[in-house]
Amino acid sequence: MLYRNIFILTILFFCSSAHCTELKNFYVQGGYFGAFGNAMGDFSGKEEAGNVTEKVMSFNSDEEFVESYEPKYTPGLAGGGAIGYQLNALQLPLMLSRLLPSRIEIEGLYSQLNLDDEEYGDKEKAGYIELVRSGQAAAGTNCDSQWKTSTSSSCALRSTTQQVIQWPTIWIKKYQQGFNAVNHTSLNFTGAKAAFKIKDEGFNNQSMLMNVYYDLNINPYLAPYVGGGLGLTKVKFLGKSHYAPAYQLKLGAQYTLTEKAQIFAGLRYFGIFNDEFASVLSTTKIPAGDAGILSNVIINGAFYNNYNYNNTARIASTTATITHRFGVYGLEVGMVYNF
Repeated sequence: MLYRNIFILTILFFCSSAHCTELKNFYVQGGYFGAFGNAMGDFSGKEEAGNVTEKVMSFNSDEEFVESYEPKYTPGLAGGGAIGYQLNALQLPLMLSRLLPSRIEIEGLYSQLNLDDEEYGDKEKAGYIELVRSGQAAAGTNCDSQWKTSTSSSCALRSTTQQVIQWPTIWIKKYQQGFNAVNHTSLNFTGAKAAFKIKDEGFNNQSMLMNVYYDLNINPYLAPYVGGGLGLTKVKFLGKSHYAPAYQLKLGAQYTLTEKAQIFAGLRYFGIFNDEFASVLSTTKIPAGDAGILSNVIINGAFYNNYNYNNTARIASTTATITHRFGVYGLEVGMVYNF
């Protein structure tokens, strides 16, 4: 609604009533935007449930679990349409016509950017991200937990003195025969940190922008142009949608086919200003410290077939804030129809 009102007021300001009663200075256009590169920037994130995030981990193309996350993206469906007005057809004074843009338009744009998973043998690992916790907030309870970080190569249960207390059968027999056991009062799983897990499936933008163009008419048929636009986009990323200011830059040329129709081709860069995505949900919820059962353990000098334990240090997961700059560039082509 805001963009439509701005467009109408601008047209009414620049054109006379005689021109505005006719459609001859208006045009519509449609086009395809093929992205062939992007400038996504660094990926960073933290849980919103206190200062618990230690680092970002992910799988690289060799399917090794590494620190940081540097995804690649491929273009998906992208295109749009616009309605505009030819300001250079108003026969304005020479000085004024040089200062004003040649054209002004309102454009609707839809664009998709998909995660590139071609280099991954295991497609499930592509775009898989973990915000690994630090300190007591990272304490794990079960080596089979879905929310446990993938960095864990082993899940030995140890005491605060790092002495193994979940013993194999042969150790238990030795204990029953008089093995001297050490008292253990604090339990923890080493290598079983909790991690906030999310999945990157790419970006989706639905945008509305106001563009201006400066045309250089070299001959009756060919007109190079430079332009830019500002507006608003609804961007979807990591399962969350929010509105953000958007901008674009254009450089290309327009070729006249008939009195009513032209084709155009050029370069376009499209980006957004607000690159922070709040309230992102985890794919697997991290529970608060909870009770569990251990088998075949020795606690405080006593042997237990089943031992109930409680880990209250870990806090439940809520949501996370992710920062990932969005910018994409590529080739646009399309057709213009003049009324």
